[in-house]
Amino acid sequence: MRKKLLFFILLLFTVKAIADDDKKQEVDSILSKAKELNAAAKTSLQWESAMKALDLANENKYDEGIAKAHFWVADALLNIGLYKEAFKHLEGVQTTNYFKDEIEMQAEIHRLKGKGYLKLKLFQQGIQEFHLQLADAKALKGDSQKKSYLKAFGNLTTVFDVLAKPDSVFRYIQLRLDCLQGLDEKENVLLYTGVYDDLGDFYTKKGDFEKAELNLKKSLALIEKYNAPVFYNTYTFLGNLEQGKGNYKKALTFFEVGLANMEKVGLWDAVARKCKFLAYYCRYYKLSGKWTADEYDMAYTWGKDSLDNKNKEVMDAVMSQLVKAKEKESAAKVSKSVTISIIALVVLIIAVTFFVRRSRHNRKILGQKEDALQETETINKELTEQIGENKFNNLIELAKSNNPEFLTLFTELYPEFIQALKSLDSNLRSTELEFCAMAFLNFSTKNIAEYTFVTVRAVQIRKNRLRKKFEIPSDADFNNWMRGLTEKVY
Repeated sequence: MRKKLLFFILLLFTVKAIADDDKKQEVDSILSKAKELNAAAKTSLQWESAMKALDLANENKYDEGIAKAHFWVADALLNIGLYKEAFKHLEGVQTTNYFKDEIEMQAEIHRLKGKGYLKLKLFQQGIQEFHLQLADAKALKGDSQKKSYLKAFGNLTTVFDVLAKPDSVFRYIQLRLDCLQGLDEKENVLLYTGVYDDLGDFYTKKGDFEKAELNLKKSLALIEKYNAPVFYNTYTFLGNLEQGKGNYKKALTFFEVGLANMEKVGLWDAVARKCKFLAYYCRYYKLSGKWTADEYDMAYTWGKDSLDNKNKEVMDAVMSQLVKAKEKESAAKVSKSVTISIIALVVLIIAVTFFVRRSRHNRKILGQKEDALQETETINKELTEQIGENKFNNLIELAKSNNPEFLTLFTELYPEFIQALKSLDSNLRSTELEFCAMAFLNFSTKNIAEYTFVTVRAVQIRKNRLRKKFEIPSDADFNNWMRGLTEKVY
């Protein structure tokens, strides 16, 4: 009898384990689909798949599935422009055991946060996240490490290009070239072409057309060799190169090939912006290619309207699902009758809103744009306030690691002090500014020596030189004098 009972219990556990495995496989399958949709730039479908996986993973308490589903939901929301909701899902990833155990996921979370900050134009915070991604990537091995480095360096290339810092741009491109060594060329063709494209663009802006052409031809060779599906950046940069050389007609042909690839990939926002650029380009240089300037203007207008409608559909679908999610949360806390009332009210509001939107379509589109701008500004302000609490700690860590970004962040936090120093001597070197900044932060002589990798004697000599330069009394404490400098000057 006991043997039969034991057999029955084991059978039940076995059946449950098989059922759990089936559910996990279902979640993994849906997540694989979400990843494929991400590669195909089908954002709304990616979001729907990831949300479906998240619900199923939560039902079955599948920790890894919950983490990955939150990740792909956040990625889709960032692309849609719902930044606040995206950051909530990133927090959801961080509550899982999978996140705590997997360094690669930790690095990817920093990458997505950095991506979100860049979209909000919080460049300094984006840079910090990419550096945190690089710190995590050190613990990875093989190709996983190289790919994480390449993504971080690529994003840093982009942000410093926007900030017009060519030296930093070139530095990160060189680091990407180093990471490509030993990485399978065919499997990672887009990473290869991305590096050569950015290097070609760098030399074009510098006016070194020979080197620019050399690197862009490397991209072309790889695109043809492996039949790469995405190559619009290469042809855009080739167009920029020919435009810089004065070959305006040839540049137009490259721009148009890039436009065709954008259309094929489905980057409709980029297509609309490119049509607007080509309309101006054709009109300015009195050219015509595939279309005339007027035809490109028409294509831009049509594409922009279609894109607005498409974005509206995506936004409505996402918002509808978010409302349903909120209703689901409320259902666990309120009675059935109250829940039904809330749902009926929401449905009524949605129905009324729908007919109002249909009757006032054009005005509503303008309103949505204004609301989106206001939401972005609000989110920007909220995130900036949250980040402000951590900026001082980040500043101290940058000083301790002798990071070159220390002076940039210090200048952002204490601009009056830097201005006061420069009013005393406008020719101060950055190393002198950094030294004074550390004194302002009340670092001891020993601390400064340790963080800047010099001897205590060297720090004392530098203090004496600055005392003479700024005429600081010998009986005055150097750090206190620095902290009171702003009041002395102003």
